[in-house]
Amino acid sequence: MVALSVGGEEDKMNLRITLILIILLSWFSILGVLIYKSDIGKEEEKKQISYFYRISSGDITNISITNNSETFSWHLEGNTWYFDNLNGIPADNYRWGGIIDLLQGPQLYRTISENIDDKSKYGLDNPLTEISIFLDSGDKRTLFIGNETPDLTNNYAYLEGDNKLVMVDASWKGVLARLVEEPPYPKWMKTINTDEVVEVVLINNSEITKAFSKKSSDWYACFIPLTSSPCEGEEKVDSQIVSEFLIDFSNLSILNAVQLNLMFAEDYTKYGLGLDAPYVDVKTVSKDQYGVNTLYNTSLSIGKLNEDQTGYFAVAAETKDVILIEKECLSIRYLKDSLF
Repeated sequence: MVALSVGGEEDKMNLRITLILIILLSWFSILGVLIYKSDIGKEEEKKQISYFYRISSGDITNISITNNSETFSWHLEGNTWYFDNLNGIPADNYRWGGIIDLLQGPQLYRTISENIDDKSKYGLDNPLTEISIFLDSGDKRTLFIGNETPDLTNNYAYLEGDNKLVMVDASWKGVLARLVEEPPYPKWMKTINTDEVVEVVLINNSEITKAFSKKSSDWYACFIPLTSSPCEGEEKVDSQIVSEFLIDFSNLSILNAVQLNLMFAEDYTKYGLGLDAPYVDVKTVSKDQYGVNTLYNTSLSIGKLNEDQTGYFAVAAETKDVILIEKECLSIRYLKDSLF
């Protein structure tokens, strides 16, 4: 009787294990079907994505963007994009990053009509934004972008040569329009607000030669060596001279970019730009919306004259670019000739 009882318990245990395995297999089967259907749905969703137009980023050679009647254009040389009508001035790498990818074509929100019935209804009779993309094949794509949709998430648009009315993402248009509203100039072309300057430090042969700080509206010669930032001093200097220097410094006449993205110190030596070159550091203080003051440094290092004696080689704003600055800049005379 004991043996039969044990056998019965084993049969029950085997039955339980079998049932558990069947249940697990059922769940795995259901899960596999769900995953398969989910993947199919994703594939179908990918296939349904459409674009306003589609081109390869590697085929783009020139770009022109008009927004609110103002136009900027750029062209490709080597691997660098330059402003048209500005002698050798490149677009800022940080701002320009991703722009060419965007111009490959925006996703199409939807097509409203195969034929635009009345362009004026959509702001397309005289569109505020026009984007022309030139390809190395000689072809051109011109996009006309009109009013925002009532929900402000898209813009009405059409492509030159195609009367189809579509809606494209407003943020896509906004990024490209900003290239005109706030051109992507390199960092060394940014101007400073002279009213925010609180310190000027002049360095030559790796030594601080002079320094000035501002208190209220007056300028003072700082004690050297400097012991604080901004520096401190008690001897008042001619504020007009410092102001003239700062006005010129904030509006440097840049002739062109000479060499971009230099990596090593020896790359700068042929331009007379080394540790012993005349150098100026200008500090500005800016107050944010919370009333917090932040110090910013803007620098300029002056090298030697170029071959035709028209300008000085320079590095500005601690970038890795050598630029050419007009020879007669007042700020250069102050640094070179110690006019302070």
